[in-house]
Amino acid sequence: MNNVLNQGHYLVDRLDPETLRAWERRYSCITPSRTGTGRRYYSQQDLEKLTLLVNLTRNGHPISKIAGMDCPQLRAFQEQAAPTVAEPRTLPLIEQIVDALAEYRIERCEQLLKRALLASEPLDYARDVLLPALHKVGYLWEQGRLNIAQEHMFSSCVQRIVLTMVNNLHRPSPNNPSIMFATPSGEPHEFGILLCCLVASAQQYQCYYLGADLPAADIVAAAAHLRPDALVMGLVKTPPETATLLELKQILGASLDSKLWLGGSGADYIASHALADLSRCELIGDIDHFDAKIKQQRVLS
Repeated sequence: MNNVLNQGHYLVDRLDPETLRAWERRYSCITPSRTGTGRRYYSQQDLEKLTLLVNLTRNGHPISKIAGMDCPQLRAFQEQAAPTVAEPRTLPLIEQIVDALAEYRIERCEQLLKRALLASEPLDYARDVLLPALHKVGYLWEQGRLNIAQEHMFSSCVQRIVLTMVNNLHRPSPNNPSIMFATPSGEPHEFGILLCCLVASAQQYQCYYLGADLPAADIVAAAAHLRPDALVMGLVKTPPETATLLELKQILGASLDSKLWLGGSGADYIASHALADLSRCELIGDIDHFDAKIKQQRVLS
């Protein structure tokens, strides 16, 4: 689906719809007008700002750092940053990853991701590198431009890098607060909880990563034994499977001392359709919201 922009129906080249909506929702970088049918239309100024943002992010500048700038500031920043950015013929990071993945060069993908890791803080790395890369690979798979084997190879690569980093950040201490991460049965999507685990590890939390698609009884048993300060569960499927709803209700009904945090589009769907009593839970909007919550929780602990 193309992004239609303003008079003349300009296109922002290779900016996929999910990335554009995430920029609008998460960073409020632009506020497009809408027609009576809800279709987005962009002003010439919006188009100019999007073009500048696309160029800068493809040269390695995190969207979170530049989204609040106006067009003159972005132009000045681009001119100032130009000499220090990668060589002109060097493709932007996400494009390099996709090109390598298309040729099954997963070792090249891992090299690129590790290089970006060295230049980023964990939150920025999760939000501005891994999430866009995962969205892009998923988008290309949906479009039939990458196959399921390539998508799985990349997912395994990301998981390996993140869990290694979590282990490297791990500093056991009885004084550190703790968090458990899991998804219930029928919910195989784990990257939300995986990246949140990385962010929590960077804040010196004791992290218990159980993974995806676990029976409710096992999640409850682990939480009862380990007694984490918070249990974080990711739910992506919309609508959720009936089995997942039953499992979630079993967890919500358990007598646990841990705070319950739910994140993902599936959690939003359950809340908006009143499919379960979430009065004991707090919904986590995105990874920045999660980062704010764990900082607050650390103060309270």
